[in-house]
Amino acid sequence: MMAEPEVERSASPNDSRPLDSSSGNAGLTRHAVNVIVIVAAVIAMFWRVFFLGETLIDVNTLNNQLPWGYHAGQSDYPYNRRDLTDTYVTRDYFVVSAYRDGELPLWNPFTMAGHPIYADGVTRTLSPFLLFYKFFDVPLGYSVARITELMLAAVFMYIFLVSMGAGGGGALMGSLVFEFSAHSMLHLTGLGWWGGLMWLPLIMLFADRSIQRKSYVQAMLAGVCLAAQFFCGYLPNQIYYVGAVIVYYLFFAFVRRSNGSRAIRRVVMMMGLTLAVGFALSATQWAPSLELLSYSNRKIVGAELGYVYLPPWYAGTLIFPNLFGAAYDAKMLTLFTALGVSHDHILYLGVAALAPLGFCIYLLRQTGSKRLFQTSNSDVAFRNHVAFFAMLAGLSLIIMMTTPLYVPLTRYIPILQIIRVAVRAGVLFLFGAAVLVAFGTDLLLWSGAERLRAFGKLARRFAIGIAAFVLLAVIGSYLLSLSGVTVDAGERGRVAFIRRAVVALSAQFAPPSLSILIPLGLLFLAVLLVWAFSERRLAGPSFLALITMLLVADLFWNSSQFDRSFDRSRVFPKTEITELLHSLLPGRVLVVPSDLKTNRRVTSEAGAEKIIAPPNTLLPYQIATVTGKNQQFPKWYREFASLIEPQQNLSHVVFDEYHSPFFDLLNVRYVLTRQSAPPIDGYDLLATAEGLSVYENKGAMPRAFFASSVIEVGDAAASLEALRDIRFDTHTAVVIATGNGIATADPGAASATIIEDKRNRVVVETESAQDGLLVLSDNYYPGWRGYVDGRPVEVLRANHTMRAVNVPAGRHVVSFAFMPKAFFLSVYVSLAAAALTLAALIVSIRRRRE
Repeated sequence: MMAEPEVERSASPNDSRPLDSSSGNAGLTRHAVNVIVIVAAVIAMFWRVFFLGETLIDVNTLNNQLPWGYHAGQSDYPYNRRDLTDTYVTRDYFVVSAYRDGELPLWNPFTMAGHPIYADGVTRTLSPFLLFYKFFDVPLGYSVARITELMLAAVFMYIFLVSMGAGGGGALMGSLVFEFSAHSMLHLTGLGWWGGLMWLPLIMLFADRSIQRKSYVQAMLAGVCLAAQFFCGYLPNQIYYVGAVIVYYLFFAFVRRSNGSRAIRRVVMMMGLTLAVGFALSATQWAPSLELLSYSNRKIVGAELGYVYLPPWYAGTLIFPNLFGAAYDAKMLTLFTALGVSHDHILYLGVAALAPLGFCIYLLRQTGSKRLFQTSNSDVAFRNHVAFFAMLAGLSLIIMMTTPLYVPLTRYIPILQIIRVAVRAGVLFLFGAAVLVAFGTDLLLWSGAERLRAFGKLARRFAIGIAAFVLLAVIGSYLLSLSGVTVDAGERGRVAFIRRAVVALSAQFAPPSLSILIPLGLLFLAVLLVWAFSERRLAGPSFLALITMLLVADLFWNSSQFDRSFDRSRVFPKTEITELLHSLLPGRVLVVPSDLKTNRRVTSEAGAEKIIAPPNTLLPYQIATVTGKNQQFPKWYREFASLIEPQQNLSHVVFDEYHSPFFDLLNVRYVLTRQSAPPIDGYDLLATAEGLSVYENKGAMPRAFFASSVIEVGDAAASLEALRDIRFDTHTAVVIATGNGIATADPGAASATIIEDKRNRVVVETESAQDGLLVLSDNYYPGWRGYVDGRPVEVLRANHTMRAVNVPAGRHVVSFAFMPKAFFLSVYVSLAAAALTLAALIVSIRRRRE
């Protein structure tokens, strides 16, 4: 068989192979310049944050909410855009205030009558990026932290690409895609997305070095970076990062199978070491979350509750980013409600990035199992890397696009029962695609004219085909508008979905919008550059400079819809109502009605009233409420809340009812509602301001009280039944699910006064004529310990969701301290793992020196 002729080399900006990093001072200078470009691009994108002190937190999402939007105009932002102000950033307010008060942010007493916020998998209580709050307020600190994560991610990606053999130009292209793609911008401010994703390049870098160098030290360093993303990122995304590490090691174990079983075992052992170090060092982040998951109501079945995924036709967003709606376009986001699912993703990498990405895939297919180059043995390793990242990108697309086929099976896999948002696999698609862009750029620069011309013909056909599609879509859209097709808003099913989608999409083509015309123009410019380079009308350096400039302009144009900034003084400012609630006697607040559907509504009716305060929006003010939203919280509180009214949402506890004896039991002393609402019977009006009215519930029970009588039952289900009994008196009786030697007698004249109230500690001074059961109407959770005059006592679960302890007659000081075993045991595990890892690294360094 004839050997394939050597590929002709074109001019390159480097005087070395793209498979090798540039050497010497010139190479270091070029890499330094590229890193400066990466950092400068971020600063240019978000200059208003850096130079004007604005925030990325969208204050317009507060305009529909009282009291913050009382003086603001009505806005109509979709629900997913509100998640930041309704939920995510409120946790940072809590964590920051806890640290400033000298407390660990373990227990949040302000929402849902208290819950273990440190274990919810979302609140990053030990993230190093919290240090930004030492210097900035929350709105600015949150923004600077997220931008810094993005910036570091791009720099780490550049280091990774250069270390993997990419040239400076290719590494710059790949890093820019990683930094400014639609996925990057869409998820910049939410859920600590980039706090975790930023570490993936370093994880993969050290994993690769461990394989190539047969080094267990490098495998440990990969584990250290794996642990870092647990601390900085979003826990539900960890399955994809861990999965990528496992697939990477197994892929190269398979590739090296010809070297014998010993080589395979070594790679598998390195993988085990990386995972062991990563999980051990980060035990404080995942162990408590798994414990809470076992007590939570988040064990969901995706097939029954719907799921979020990426339909296959969304591949069109690789070219037209807004084909299925602009960023946060709720009308498009709700298209899939007719099918019982939803979507939340754009694949746009930049049209200019499609040329090197496409060439990389094209060359991989054309060469088959042959080398991409025929000049050195390193080409084999290079080809393997290209093949792996192509597989990773493709696998992530399959995960996102085939969700309906496998989500029903997650009911049988406990850890996967919470994974219904499959588009989170987009982190792997972005990573894999960015690597392919980098490699493809180098391959373009180093491929011969014949191969470039062949690819150029395919690119021209592709561009002409896309233009033909746009032309047909324009004609079809005008014909559709003439036919008068309409869709009933209440329609459900596939036919309704098709009709609704066709009507929504046709609006972009009749006439074609800029979101169609601009990508089309960019596509033809990219094809023109490839043609000019293949015909030697452009030299390598000129081609690289022009396509990089086109990419930057391309991504900046698309990012303009994501990178809005706002006056940070408008984020949760002081108001008359919040100041009033702070000045009143202690007691929990009930916000009614919940307006949950209004908060999610796409369009508001003319003259619609503003919603009051979505769950968690009182958390920045440290105002205790009985409502809240969290990904995980103890299921028994949701069950207790269902005694008042059904709780349909797994992540929320909200109420539309005003009156209930269980509200009295929960120490609901104040009710916050609209000023326009009719007077609430039985409650006293305290004040009216900023469109709101505050009422006082005189029948509210104290937060700490002695039970007059105790009902003992066998288990949690029985305690709910006892509470449902119409004869149950919330003001006198208490239900205890289990207990030994419970004080059941009436304590007689008794008093209980809270003298210390902190996040993780509550101290009550008591006095009673007889032994009695002291009840604290805060949520029960394993990890709460009770003490009477410093002596440990058992903390009982009262009224299905509250805490109680036996207190002897007389005067005593009763304290409740939150000391969760899962957390402190995980701290010991992490410290031991850190000591062992550090010792191993020190020994390795000494051996290398010797």
